[in-house]
Amino acid sequence: MKSSYLLLTCYLFFQALAWTSADPPKSRPDSHAPIGVMGDHGHKTGEVMLSYRFMTMDMQGLQSGTTTVETAEVLKDFMMAPTTMQMQMHGFGAMFAPHDKLTLMAMANYQFLRMEMEGAHLHKEGHHGHLVGHHEMSSSGVGDAKLEGLLTLWKRPHFTLLGNIGVSLPTGSISKKGADGNLLPYPMQLGSGSFQARPGVTLFGYHRNWSYGSQLRGTFPLHTNSQEYRHGTAVLVTAWGARRLSDWISLSGRFFWTHSGNITGSHPELNLLMSPSHRPDWRGGQRLDFAISSNLMVPTGTFAGQRLAVEFQMPLYQNLTGTQLKTRWRLILGWQYAFHL
Repeated sequence: MKSSYLLLTCYLFFQALAWTSADPPKSRPDSHAPIGVMGDHGHKTGEVMLSYRFMTMDMQGLQSGTTTVETAEVLKDFMMAPTTMQMQMHGFGAMFAPHDKLTLMAMANYQFLRMEMEGAHLHKEGHHGHLVGHHEMSSSGVGDAKLEGLLTLWKRPHFTLLGNIGVSLPTGSISKKGADGNLLPYPMQLGSGSFQARPGVTLFGYHRNWSYGSQLRGTFPLHTNSQEYRHGTAVLVTAWGARRLSDWISLSGRFFWTHSGNITGSHPELNLLMSPSHRPDWRGGQRLDFAISSNLMVPTGTFAGQRLAVEFQMPLYQNLTGTQLKTRWRLILGWQYAFHL
């Protein structure tokens, strides 16, 4: 319900902007949203855009709800406790517009995951078949691919309303194992194992040297996967504003709110007493983040039209379901290049 009110507010705000005078988008650096926003713009008939994103994330320290939890407390009830986790992801995208009002998009990624754990014999229940002291686990491989169609629902010279219709394909593994042969916990798996619907709506507007946007996206698993569980529903709401400083650079800031549900069901090979990361009912939560970013576009020359972008994200508020690692920061670097066939 809160997401619906926010979306309505953003819609009314940008509709008011649509009636003000503004420069047409053309080839300004802020004609694309911050690099952390996906599916924010369409293309003209026959236009192609290729993109690459590198994302790195750091998680450290345990939290339950909004309260910090010490590792020693977790080890009273579990065999192991996660202490840090890092993720790196290489994302590859392609967009093609068969029509001015329809842009098709495909995205694939390759991930590297690493988690540090502490093990001890201080837990109340369970057996002792686990590592003691500090150790690490890692996994890598292809993640879930995404296909999407962007429909132009309403367009003015300096204002666009897009409908996002997408699906996530279960191309990422959900059966990764550690060096000891045991199945890795949910955060260390590369995919969801399920087809997922990804609907959304995006608003984008311009006013002189400023641009604005907002987006509402959802991720809805369509079935239980082959290992008897499915990921929770996720909803993301974001709003941003950007300032064009010159023909080649813009700066922007944005807020985004994420709600994630818990996993339904559980993998039959995961022991719930092993660690908090093995608990399917401790995977949800809400988070409010702030991000600062910049778009740089080459205006002329051999590399004209190519765009470089960077975004740094930091959480302002995290309310986690159960005991989980908390996010410290994310960094996204990107390259985009659009051309006509």
